[in-house]
Amino acid sequence: MRIFLVISPSDSAAVDSLRPHVQRLRDSGHQVTAHLPFESVDACKFARAAVSEGADLVIAAGGDGTIHHVAQGLHASMEGGGSAPPLGIIPLGTGNDLAGALGLPTDHGEAIRLALEGHPTPIDVGRLNGGAFVNVSTGGVGAEATEEAPDEVKRLLGRLAYLVTGLKKFVSLAPSRARFIAADGEQLYDGPFLIFAVGNGTRTGGGNFVTPRADMGDGLLDLCIVKEMSRVELFKLLPNLRAGTHLEHPAVVYRKVPTVVVEPEAELSVNADGEPQQGKRYAYDISPHKLRLMLPHGASLTPGPPLPA
Repeated sequence: MRIFLVISPSDSAAVDSLRPHVQRLRDSGHQVTAHLPFESVDACKFARAAVSEGADLVIAAGGDGTIHHVAQGLHASMEGGGSAPPLGIIPLGTGNDLAGALGLPTDHGEAIRLALEGHPTPIDVGRLNGGAFVNVSTGGVGAEATEEAPDEVKRLLGRLAYLVTGLKKFVSLAPSRARFIAADGEQLYDGPFLIFAVGNGTRTGGGNFVTPRADMGDGLLDLCIVKEMSRVELFKLLPNLRAGTHLEHPAVVYRKVPTVVVEPEAELSVNADGEPQQGKRYAYDISPHKLRLMLPHGASLTPGPPLPA
């Protein structure tokens, strides 16, 4: 089997930890080409190269950002009329939201075994202004907290980095305003909000189930909007946002939609799979192309929050 392994550029220690696993694969007869991108966006180029060079499997070793860029490369190849090999994941990141929600193993050996022996499961791919994302895109306070958590801080503090930057945003809490428009022109919401999320997957921001009913195989996106509220009200709601039990709150709008356009009143920070961008119009839809993700046989594509003990 010809395997392309793309390793997160923000985790150089992973190179040493993965080296014996790569050697075992080679000793077993697999042809393994390992890439350490200089920048995250280079992962997209390596994924496209994997397709053109006939890879049988691409493995993303990293966090949600690395998975995002590798998936973008594979998806771009399909948009160009080609096919793409399955994608395996070795979770190495800070939040590991996609891998964590899907219950993928964190042990390197087990993750590699799943990538080789799992089931190539077709999953939906979301698009934001034409660019692919696989998990969740957020705007407002959550997106700003993600954008302002530096890579070095995330490396040192892990998920606590999101909490630290999130608390900073909480102190200076200010709503944004936007219109949310469905495909048929229906106005889903028009007004001030603190957070919005468009989910193909369920979990974002280091373990928050903001779109807990998302199904990666239903051809729809889950839209969650948290309207303007006081700091006290938001503080009370935060545990529910983390646990995915916020959907009945009167200040929460939750809809399943095939497409949605977000038109903020002023330029707004959003992220897709944790990767930030700025703009004044965001169009979301589902791609006609599906990625094949290496998952356990029978794995659920609706991995909602864990049930309470």
